[in-house]
Amino acid sequence: MPLICLSLTAHTIDENLAVLDLYRGHVDLVELRADYLDPSEKFRIRGFPGRAGLPAILTVRRKADGGVFEEGEGVRLVMIAKALAYASDNREANFAFVDLESDFRVPAIEEACRIFGTKVIRSFHDPKGMPADLAAAWNSVSDNPEELPKLALACPSSHDFLRLYKFTEKLPKRDRVIVGMGDFGFPSRLLAARMGSFLSYSSAISAGLPGAAPGQLDPEDLVKTFRFRDIRASTEVYALAGGKASIGARSPQLHNSAFRSVGMDAVYFPIPTEDASTFLAILDMLGGKGAAVTIPHKESILPFLAGLSPEAEAIGACNTLEKRSEGWFGHNTDAAGFESALFEFMHRRDFAGLRATVIGAGGAAKAVAYALARLGAACLVVNRSLPKAKALAREYGFAWAANDERSAELVADHADLIVNATSVGMDGGTPGDPLEWYDFLGREAVFDLIYKPERTAFLQRARTAGCHVVNGLPMLRYQAAEQFKIWTGGEPPSAYFE
Repeated sequence: MPLICLSLTAHTIDENLAVLDLYRGHVDLVELRADYLDPSEKFRIRGFPGRAGLPAILTVRRKADGGVFEEGEGVRLVMIAKALAYASDNREANFAFVDLESDFRVPAIEEACRIFGTKVIRSFHDPKGMPADLAAAWNSVSDNPEELPKLALACPSSHDFLRLYKFTEKLPKRDRVIVGMGDFGFPSRLLAARMGSFLSYSSAISAGLPGAAPGQLDPEDLVKTFRFRDIRASTEVYALAGGKASIGARSPQLHNSAFRSVGMDAVYFPIPTEDASTFLAILDMLGGKGAAVTIPHKESILPFLAGLSPEAEAIGACNTLEKRSEGWFGHNTDAAGFESALFEFMHRRDFAGLRATVIGAGGAAKAVAYALARLGAACLVVNRSLPKAKALAREYGFAWAANDERSAELVADHADLIVNATSVGMDGGTPGDPLEWYDFLGREAVFDLIYKPERTAFLQRARTAGCHVVNGLPMLRYQAAEQFKIWTGGEPPSAYFE
């Protein structure tokens, strides 16, 4: 089972040790990023392993390799040599590993490591992109069987992660570390067992330290949110298709808690991609069993599916994938999730005569419009693109308008309920207020499908005006529970609503 390594980036040894104490229950070893230390602390590195009480990795990363060290190779060599100046044969007081780049070959240091039991991690780092020749990069670090080879490569696109994962499948079995850095390389942090990695690096995010490399997670998130300790080659994969913002989604916490509560050997995590076809290629490569789909792929994924449920076909958007013998089958649980959340929010089930405004005309807005039409509400669709607003509204005999101040009277006439179904105001999305030109009267019920942040500028403005408001978390819970039914055929556990 891969280990969890905590990379420490504080400026002093004492600060690093204090942070380590916060995470001891979640990590197996620790990496001292000595390139982050204050100059006066460089002479105290030698004592770190004995005080840490865990196997320790020494790393002094150059800026060119993604670190912050800029003082030259001579100074770096002296730092490493002094840190590895063994005072005794007590191996627990020595660094268990030292990370040396593929072009940093110093026989004296390597021999000292061999004698005193410090294993060399021979690493190749490219913080800018994926090398054209992955085999050459691997060969530069894997020539010595006594060393642990490591590739840490930026993934500027999801295609790069796809290529990196496929490359690891061809490698001979041996202890190694393979990391795809950045948002698109995110799955590699979780799939260490699948990629044959000896460990997965993490950073003290919740403690406020800078991440040691792009895409590193907090150890507690690895363990609690993403079930890292439970992931094996046999673990079933469920995923979230979305853009970069999907990394911060709440759904992994819901689904993984549910899987754990019923004893399923399964894990759910985001796979950020630029396009739906690449997501499906990655999902198939991982042997995925099911998936959720969020912005911006709810509509673009439709041409790649083998079939659609009646709801998904009627709505024209898909947020759930089910693996069937004929291929990927699309469902839409957004409409049902919105309905259940709306009943709870409004404390009513009869919506005949309700006059509502739907902001947006994308996949989420289509599900909301479908649900409101089914409930008998009279609606107005407002959107920046008037043709899209018109196309959606005509599906249900709704009114439509442009998203600007000229539509204020129309919105006021459809203001029993106002629903934001855009990504405006979402963490990682377009900042702002999707209806900034409209003055709330305080009598409106306002539903924002966004749940992160908990209260958007739009929702806060409505609340200040005296409106009854709710964010998208209840809808997320209900629609996720419906996804569980589709994927497993069983009733969703209470974990979805705790």
